[in-house]
Amino acid sequence: MEVKLTMTNMGGHMIPLDFPTDQRIEVQLLNSADTVLTKWSDNHAVKEKPGTILINPGEHVEYKENIATRDLTPGRVFTAEVFFPKYPELKIRQKFLTEP
Repeated sequence: MEVKLTMTNMGGHMIPLDFPTDQRIEVQLLNSADTVLTKWSDNHAVKEKPGTILINPGEHVEYKENIATRDLTPGRVFTAEVFFPKYPELKIRQKFLTEP
């Protein structure tokens, strides 16, 4: 399943985001009890490669990742959660229903 995250700087100042590795976002799929079924990082190597992203006022950054859905049951509601590992307060959740 493809997951896309767009983060826009709605403020009046540049926002720097520092990262200790090359991983920028984490994607998790959760069941209705909020149990994590799968994580993007479980299937990807993360390298110790620090980096910084600068987001100017009115600009945005966008990330697209794919996550395995093999642990999902048809016809049930699940939650996709996306966040920045170093900045867990920058998190978004979206519920979805799998096809029967």
